[in-house]
Amino acid sequence: MEGVLGLVAGMCLLAGVALARWLVQPGAPEGGPPAVPAAVARHTARWRWGGVITGLAVGGAAAGSGALGRGFLLAAPVFGLCVLTGVVAGELTVRPPGGRTRAAVLEVRRVRDYLPRRLTAAVLGAAAALACLAAVTTATAVPDDLGRAGRGVQLACGPGLVQTSGPWAGSFYTLPLAVLVAAGLVAAGGALRAVVGRARTGTDPATVAADDALRRRAAWTVTGACGILVAVPLAGLCVVSAGAVLSLFCRPAWVTVAGWALLALAGAAVALLSWCAAVLLAPGRVAAAALPAR
Repeated sequence: MEGVLGLVAGMCLLAGVALARWLVQPGAPEGGPPAVPAAVARHTARWRWGGVITGLAVGGAAAGSGALGRGFLLAAPVFGLCVLTGVVAGELTVRPPGGRTRAAVLEVRRVRDYLPRRLTAAVLGAAAALACLAAVTTATAVPDDLGRAGRGVQLACGPGLVQTSGPWAGSFYTLPLAVLVAAGLVAAGGALRAVVGRARTGTDPATVAADDALRRRAAWTVTGACGILVAVPLAGLCVVSAGAVLSLFCRPAWVTVAGWALLALAGAAVALLSWCAAVLLAPGRVAAAALPAR
């Protein structure tokens, strides 16, 4: 299990190298979204980076605490939950300017108006793939050779001949993973509603434009955290499952195709991870670069 998950870590490292190259390239051209107020940007950035640092610490502790690789698999959802918490805390503590005279406008703001369309579609697709894969692997899991439930998969090779392979992403891994991912997605929904629903910091056109830019950047950050929440477990489950099925010596051709398809899906999950990491590290830059495509 450790060797398989080490492969996932190597893929993530390659994604990090690609991300680093992107970050040192020149930024988006001028004419992007309005700059958010400096004080508000610093405030939300402190909370966001606090969530990232806390997530790294807690996720690292989780990675080293689980048995048979389970802690390593759960480290990414724990990290995503901490990032989401930091984003929500930062947005909820942004307050409109004080004063005796206050002004307000009547408007309807929808969450979907601030979400990054392509990234949201990619994250939703990854979440659906993770749910489907976890459901299939949980339903087909059997006890391993030591009797531990949900860690093996069996294939009948002929009369009286059954081969068991593992580790397999059965209930031993998927049940705690499902709880963490579901909690994170619920938290993300609450975060987005908080971002869109909080009061504006002013009513003049320039302030409204800057405030919308801040909401949009926060929506990118929440979506990116959700992407990390699902991308790393998806890559891990794909590699683990592919390794198990490709080690079955009597497998039919369709099982071989399924194994290689899982490895391809793992590569797509790592690409999504790199995208989401870029969003978390430089949300304003990513949003500005994507603005013409919106």
